[in-house]
Amino acid sequence: MSEPNGEHLRAIIQTQTEIAASDLDLDAVMQLIASRGQELTRANAGVIEIADGDEMVYRVTTGEATPFQGVRLKMAASLSGLCVEEGQVLHSADTETDPRVDAEACRRVDARSMLCVPLLHQDETVGVLKVYSPEPAWFGESDVETLELLSGLIAAHMSHAQLFAAEVHGGRHDALTGLLNRRAYEERLPVEIARASRYAWPLSLCLLDLDDFKTINDTLGHPAGDKALQQVAALIDESRLADDGFRIGGDEFAILMPKTCREDAEQAATRLCRSIAQIGMSDGSLGASFGVAEGTGDPALLHAAADKRLLAAKDRLHRRSG
Repeated sequence: MSEPNGEHLRAIIQTQTEIAASDLDLDAVMQLIASRGQELTRANAGVIEIADGDEMVYRVTTGEATPFQGVRLKMAASLSGLCVEEGQVLHSADTETDPRVDAEACRRVDARSMLCVPLLHQDETVGVLKVYSPEPAWFGESDVETLELLSGLIAAHMSHAQLFAAEVHGGRHDALTGLLNRRAYEERLPVEIARASRYAWPLSLCLLDLDDFKTINDTLGHPAGDKALQQVAALIDESRLADDGFRIGGDEFAILMPKTCREDAEQAATRLCRSIAQIGMSDGSLGASFGVAEGTGDPALLHAAADKRLLAAKDRLHRRSG
């Protein structure tokens, strides 16, 4: 456990000086402070989580948490979410016995003790600065004071809490469908691959697009096409088949399926396509094709493998209809 000393204060003053003397943007400031927080508390991981709707987003990660950048967790199921809701420091001395935390999830990231400090701006809690350790009862009062001072440095660089939250959401969500966008997909894919590799579980990727979507726009109009995309997105979001669904192109969607082998993912995608066909366009024209790949290697190769199978499915469809 850390003991109070002047080194923490000197390090925080040094951090403030570094920020003031440089032209760091907010992300760079958060990265510096997360690293400094981990170092000063002798934790094995540092995280800055940002509240986005009913979810907490791992915006910045250091140490053992590095592979999890971009991960999204339900606010109601995390100590960080509770920290945001209550707007106060929360300390879990032992995650094995603390009913406020998901003990199994904590074991996966080797977090036996955890300290969360709210990020406040204009009296609104917009996120959390968090550190965790594999040892129980690791953090003391000096660690709380250290993180509170560091969180204040982040708050000073937030131009406005609402604008900041909008940037987090808008930068990673598709405006039409509300699904995560291509930027979020490109961030999330390597994270999920790293997790699957680390825990030796399967990971499947499904790429799906609508059949002859241009015809729908041309014959029924773009408003009908937009409505179809929204309905498909709602089915993906409600299907509970995926950890995350993304709109990555005009009528192209991606679905990440952790802990799912290719065979099971293909069955799930088949059911989803059947539901899409039942949406009920006025001319009965809506359908979808998909390609699924499984793997834990290069993200680009996994995407390419799923895309190749999607193109093959589209070719078979055109041959049948031709």
